[in-house]
Amino acid sequence: MNARGETNWLRCGNCQSYFMDREYALDSEVQHTQQMTWGDSEQGAQLNEFKELMYQSILRRICRLVSPAGRTLLDVGCAYGGFLKAAAAAGFRVLGYDIVPAAVRHVQKLGFEAQVCGQAADFSLTSEPLDVITVLDANIYWPDQPAELRQIYDRLKPGGMLVMRVVDKSWLAALGARLQQVTPAAGEKLLRRAVNDHRFSMPLGSLLGLLENTGFRIVSASPRGAVHSEKTSLPVKLSFGLGTALWHTLGIFLAPGAVVIAEKPCS
Repeated sequence: MNARGETNWLRCGNCQSYFMDREYALDSEVQHTQQMTWGDSEQGAQLNEFKELMYQSILRRICRLVSPAGRTLLDVGCAYGGFLKAAAAAGFRVLGYDIVPAAVRHVQKLGFEAQVCGQAADFSLTSEPLDVITVLDANIYWPDQPAELRQIYDRLKPGGMLVMRVVDKSWLAALGARLQQVTPAAGEKLLRRAVNDHRFSMPLGSLLGLLENTGFRIVSASPRGAVHSEKTSLPVKLSFGLGTALWHTLGIFLAPGAVVIAEKPCS
């Protein structure tokens, strides 16, 4: 059970991803998103302030690799424009798209270019190759990860950067599935916490492999800088801290999320 109602989840035997066993329909996804905090006009705008810590952390990483002046950044799943606002202040020309019309209207009122659409191939505000594409907490709602990443790869110029803030609770879902065999109620509770309203959860290692298979070169991948806010609860902050230490020392990923930067090679 999640915010969409009773839903079965399946696990891929190859990449170990968990995914929703439900056909993707854009109209129903829009309706679902509008019922969530980030899709609601008032609460969605408030999240812009809540996530400012993450936005600035990610921007610092981007600006160490790419000078903003004269560069164009596209934010995929731009919601109510929090990251667009921060990136514009840093000096980027910013563009965005989202599936929620109210969110796009809000972004346009902020003075930024944005479009209602559901995938990178349909984005039409520019046909020019892009310098940076950001996907912050958005890929968990994609119906087809490989297809969307290929589209993003095609929209980047050679040397362009893809920056993702990804949610990975596949390890928590796996733990919940095992626990269900012993204590069904506790296992189900853990599974619900892991999948939340997401359509998909891929282990970070599998995502990095998928990016490389798409043609990207991995620049960095770490839970460091993925915490949303100073107001994030202490247990979540601690899980990020522990997860960062485990990832960088043992290569074991047990954090709630990570920031991934990948480059489209110049040749």
